[in-house]
Order: sequence, then structure tokens, then C-alpha cells
Amino acid sequence: MENNYPQKAGLEQILKAAFFYWNKTLFYQLAFSLLYFSLFFLGYFYLFRYFGLWDELNQHRELLQTDFPAFNKKVEEIARLPQAQGFILGIFFLFGILNPLNVGFYKIYRKIDLKEKVVMNDLFAGYLGFTFFKFFGFYLFWTIIFSYANALFLLGFVWIFITLFSVPLMFFMNVNTFQGIKLTISGLKKDFTTIFIAVIIGILFSLSGLILFGFGFLLTFPFWHAIIYTLYQHLFKENA
Repeated sequence: MENNYPQKAGLEQILKAAFFYWNKTLFYQLAFSLLYFSLFFLGYFYLFRYFGLWDELNQHRELLQTDFPAFNKKVEEIARLPQAQGFILGIFFLFGILNPLNVGFYKIYRKIDLKEKVVMNDLFAGYLGFTFFKFFGFYLFWTIIFSYANALFLLGFVWIFITLFSVPLMFFMNVNTFQGIKLTISGLKKDFTTIFIAVIIGILFSLSGLILFGFGFLLTFPFWHAIIYTLYQHLFKENA
């Protein structure tokens, strides 16, 4: 596999392309968001009860109305319990199981480029055969590193950038996690300013749906993938 870099595209062209992909896939974005967040909250509350944290917290519910500082102190004590660590590990695995759903967008965008018919099953491209284990491992690794990096000033943001193109690189070029990081860093060096501005705009637009009573978030949240795919298309050329 050889990797070449095409001619750089301007920010305006990148944003227009990203909005094109986003506008063409609104139905799949809504389906993705409904499925992703439904499964996440179901998994979250199941794990919360499974590890007994609900019962621990329920013992102090009166303090929530009578003495909020004391309630917060109890929450901090519960967070230090051994089962709380098990709950956090469970959340890591939950993210690892759910996030391969993101991979489907890259297949959908590619089919749009090829003028092929998009079907609902394309959204589950990250769950087919060995592909699932590949991306489950990546997202589990990514989430664990991010959780620790995010506790330190700006390191979480750095981790997002150096893994920005890992998923499309792993999906389209069949590289492993560390090759994906290496290629991403090489891509960032080519036009970091444009990439940085495009990513910030992508994040802001993805979060903008929260303004519309939260419901709009279901449609704007996946815009992040359109930005990444568009930048990937402009930075990388796939050669067998």
C-alpha cells in the first residue's frame, strides 16, 4: 500500500463537500443517532444497576433535596468504591461495542461518490466479520487513552487530532491502529491550519443541534463524520 497526497483543497471547498454528504444522508444520520443514543443509555443504566451503584446512590436520595453539598460528598465516596471502577471499565467496553457504528458513514459516503445505491445495512459496515473486532479494539483503545489524556490540560484534544483519520484509513486502506496514527500525523503536517479550522467548524455545527431543544442534535451530531471523510478525501490517495 502506497500513500500519496493530492492537491490541497481550500476550506470553502471542503465545507461545501462535507455539507453535501451531510445533506444527502439525513435519514441515515437520524437512524444512527436514535440507535446509538438509545443503546448507549440502555447500556449505561444497565451497568449502573449491575454494579450496584443505583442502590448505593438511592440510599442518599433525601440529601438531594435537603443538603446538596452533602449529597455531592456521598457521590464522591461512591465514585471511589471498587464497583465504580468496574462500572467505568464497563463504559469503556460499551463505547467499544457501539462506536463501530460510526464506520458505516464512511461506506455510505464512498457509495455516494461511486453513485451506488445506499441501503440501511451500509450503516452496519463496522460490524461485519473481523471488521467488528478490528474497530472494537481501536475504539476501546481510543476511549481508554482519551479518558486519561482528557484529565490533563489539552492532551485529550491532541489525541483527537492525531487519530482524526484513523478510522477511514483503517477502513479504506486496511492499516492497523498505529499505522493509522502515523499516517494521520503525516496528513496533519500537510495543511494543519485548514484541517484545524474545518474540524472546529465541524464540532460547532455538530453541537449546534442542541440549540433546537436538543432534538436537532440527532441530525447535526453525525456531521463530524462528513468533515473527517471530506478531509480524508483531500489528503489521502488510496493505492493498492
